[in-house]
Amino acid sequence: MDQNNEKKMTNYDRKVLAKEAAQKRAKTKGILTTIGGVVITLGLIALIVSSAIMKSKKPTEEFFQVNGESVSNLEFTFHKTNMINQNATMLQYMGITSGDQLAYAVYDEATGATWDDFFTERTAASIKENKALIADAKKNNFTCDLEKEYASYMEQIKAQADSSGMSVETFLLSMYGGDEKKLKKIIEDNLTALLYTEHLATLNAATEEEAQAKYDENKDDYDSVDYRVLEFATGMTDESTEEEIETAMADAKKKAQEMLDKVKAGEDFETLCATYAPEDKRTEYADSETDLSLVTDATSYYIYEPYGDWLFEAERKAGDSTLYTDEDNYSHYVVLFEKRYMGEDVIGTIQQSLTYTAVAEYIASISESYVISDPKGNIPVLN
Repeated sequence: MDQNNEKKMTNYDRKVLAKEAAQKRAKTKGILTTIGGVVITLGLIALIVSSAIMKSKKPTEEFFQVNGESVSNLEFTFHKTNMINQNATMLQYMGITSGDQLAYAVYDEATGATWDDFFTERTAASIKENKALIADAKKNNFTCDLEKEYASYMEQIKAQADSSGMSVETFLLSMYGGDEKKLKKIIEDNLTALLYTEHLATLNAATEEEAQAKYDENKDDYDSVDYRVLEFATGMTDESTEEEIETAMADAKKKAQEMLDKVKAGEDFETLCATYAPEDKRTEYADSETDLSLVTDATSYYIYEPYGDWLFEAERKAGDSTLYTDEDNYSHYVVLFEKRYMGEDVIGTIQQSLTYTAVAEYIASISESYVISDPKGNIPVLN
């Protein structure tokens, strides 16, 4: 992102994102929504883009080619719109709320590539993989009730159209720039690729034994920890003087050390928070219902705190405490380790991950020989 659109991520932001990511992962059961970073989706999320992606291009004109086969503007727009909408939450967090912003919001400062370039490249790769999946499905005599799946998909479209106050045709035109008649074959191909991917996931499903072995080899990646923490923030910023920072950090560390000494002496962490927390937060820290100092079910993958490595050290045991200094954010933390354990449905999550990896590798192998060509220069990364 360029500086004008960048949002500074605070510690609180990181905690919220980590929690949302963990919740999203927990809700994902059995169906692969992405393969190698490529979105294959039945539904649509936030309506932040529309057929404006196509701009002045005619729907039937060629956008690019896969193995010499022409891919129309309409087919490309269908996939790119779905991919952007699937990532709407991430984009909105970064301040991108309309398709127009993608063209100037930079994601790679080294090359100057924009988010529009990114989604163009990934959409082309997604379509290439879809073509490979469809061909492989045919080769392996894969069958599915495509008519039933198409009807179900169109029911979802109708529901989205109704919620947007549009007819189905108006909705499709606004999203993709084509009516149902023009889009039907594109949708059916996408459904075939998705259903075949699910079939591959069934064929390559990891066993509980395989997942358990993976867990035993990589416990640091999968375990959860519960701990208590109180931050001693100084309120300093990069604009503060060196003298101001030094004084504030020293004062905050003195208070943090005082609390840590009492924790090590056996005093109750939650009770101490009611004394050492910022004055406007002391009531909340003292309330056992809110229990603000307690963090539960934190994993090494989702913990962004500077003391995260300390929590997952092999020798860590219940009752261990420390004072951690975060020079970058001008803060000190008093941390108390409570316990480490295998979180909920870890084995199931590992099974999904192993299955995902196997399917992704298979798709990569069958699409390796497929070649993208861009005779009209529509894909920046290829030019």
